[in-house]
Amino acid sequence: MQAMTRGMAAAIAVILFGCGADDALPSGTSGTPAGSSGAAGSTGSASAATTGAAGSGGGDVSATSGTAGGGASDGATGGSSGAAGLGGAGGAGGAGGAGAGAGGAATCDPADVTPAPTPVNVRAMGAAFTGSHEVVVEKDPGLSGRTIYRPKDLGGAERYPIVAWGEGACSLNGTTNPDFLGELASHGYLVISDGEPNGSGSRPMVEDYKAMGKPLIESLDWAIKENGRACSQYYRSLAADKTAVMGWSCGGLMAEGAAGDPRVTTAVIWSSGMINPDQKILDALHAPIAFILGGPDDVAYPNGTRDYRNTRDVPAVLASTNVGHGGTYGQDNGGVFGKVGVAWLGWQLKGDMGATGKGMFVGANCGLCTDRAWTIESKNMD
Repeated sequence: MQAMTRGMAAAIAVILFGCGADDALPSGTSGTPAGSSGAAGSTGSASAATTGAAGSGGGDVSATSGTAGGGASDGATGGSSGAAGLGGAGGAGGAGGAGAGAGGAATCDPADVTPAPTPVNVRAMGAAFTGSHEVVVEKDPGLSGRTIYRPKDLGGAERYPIVAWGEGACSLNGTTNPDFLGELASHGYLVISDGEPNGSGSRPMVEDYKAMGKPLIESLDWAIKENGRACSQYYRSLAADKTAVMGWSCGGLMAEGAAGDPRVTTAVIWSSGMINPDQKILDALHAPIAFILGGPDDVAYPNGTRDYRNTRDVPAVLASTNVGHGGTYGQDNGGVFGKVGVAWLGWQLKGDMGATGKGMFVGANCGLCTDRAWTIESKNMD
């Protein structure tokens, strides 16, 4: 066990993939499409009517979405929604506020306006992402030590689940795996990678796995708060009740430690498993978890397999293919790991019950079950 521990720690310490800063992913250069400016929508009639008066205009306070029109129930009870305000191009400008007695859509307090995010250029491997969303990579000044991969379009009808990612070797370079993380984002997810863009250094690998998971929980905290902050570009653009923690190697230990948080909807542990087993970590699991390994040559294969076996009541999947500990993150679209990651998140966070989601993992004829390159097993599944 000590030899295996030393081997895993050594492997984790050397697996860092650097990224250049001169090549751009196939995304917008600014990442913040501005709406046309205008006054905030006016408050609807403070009566018990079911529909409020129209807002008088859109607005663009946060440079990505217009300010919502006032709801009928702002300051009153009984109203259900405000009609759309006028103007506010480039996002949700002029959208009517949802009321239902609790108040219409909030308006941005100018004192709460924060600096705009900074676009990040990272190298791309050449292939376009397979999802339907153009991807923006950026650094948000309100979130220290992180790199964000997100769909360019915000403020529309779609709400994006949140994915917090821990890098291999617990690296603080958030642009280590742009192909893999960009592929996830292209399918409609806000992905927050631990580490500054093109950063350096790493977080310590310690035996307190819950403590290791705190940076991923902090990423979720920030995103959930931004979804409710009227001045944020993410205002009402996120599915704050659909969250995933994931990570590779040392980052997988971070994800395992964070998975017990009650807000976590699912976890994926990539080529990882606890070095010193802690059953309390596994017993704290309350949501589906997947262990994706790189075959017997993956230094984490015994650890991840053991942790899967020691999970108890939660739905769990163990899948492996012979790609080694380094996985396929650096390949176009993240390679086969990218395809598996998209399928798992689609099933767990977006309810994809077909072949591109649940059908890849469960059933006698599941996609990975019939693929000779993979071995797969599961438990506690319906």
